[in-house]
Amino acid sequence: MNFMQILDSNKEKLTKSEKKLAGYIATHSEQVIYSTMKSLGKNAGTGDATIVRLCKKLGFSGFSQLKIALAQESMVPQKKEKESSYYGASADMLINSIRKTEQLISQKSLDKAVDLLLNAKRVYLFGVGHSGESAKDYEKTWLRIGLIAQAETDPHIQVQVSTLLNDKDVVVGLSLSGHTRDTYDSLELAKKAGAKIITISNDLNSPISQLGDARLQTAVGEFMNIGSVAGQVSQLYLCDVLARGYEEKTALDTNKMKEKALRAVIKKSI
Repeated sequence: MNFMQILDSNKEKLTKSEKKLAGYIATHSEQVIYSTMKSLGKNAGTGDATIVRLCKKLGFSGFSQLKIALAQESMVPQKKEKESSYYGASADMLINSIRKTEQLISQKSLDKAVDLLLNAKRVYLFGVGHSGESAKDYEKTWLRIGLIAQAETDPHIQVQVSTLLNDKDVVVGLSLSGHTRDTYDSLELAKKAGAKIITISNDLNSPISQLGDARLQTAVGEFMNIGSVAGQVSQLYLCDVLARGYEEKTALDTNKMKEKALRAVIKKSI
């Protein structure tokens, strides 16, 4: 049974506050997957005790099991009138990850992020795991338009870099969940040093997003699917969006820079 079916079969047992909480979970399931009990309570306007009681009444051992059930439910593909091929399903998933991320873009937050990049003396990209690999792709993509950023994927190096930053520097933190401890610790140090922070994560209420001076949101749930291609595609879509925004606002002739770089690369061809 999915969450709504479980809720319907147990709704007579629930108190008014538990029903309100259940309604919030039903309409914010992807966000709840990444929430802590504290953040869920804050967003839903309830306490830890209500969350625990609701989980028990719905047949879950605790909040963690409820999150796993929601994550498993989100992974079940929607049936189409005509069953598509596995490669068609893969294409649909990747396209959908971009479209959903596009819908979550706040123009105000995007403009703020671009302005921070334009005015930065130094730009660093922090991420670990697959988000670290995305950080490296950001570094290479932005280089083509003259935006020099340094990707750091080792948490030990990140914290060393963070202590040397100041208010003229910008750090972009990538974490799909928004709850990655190493990335959070590094960004927190950078913020204390005075650096401006741009965060890119699924959850704007996550600890990492809360550190951001500009906060951008991806839309791919990865609680049960760590390292998925769709997750990285959603991050790389925002990489391209930021690059285009930077190109529009910078005084540099980025087309000339791209041509210059291309000529240098062509010379490497055999």
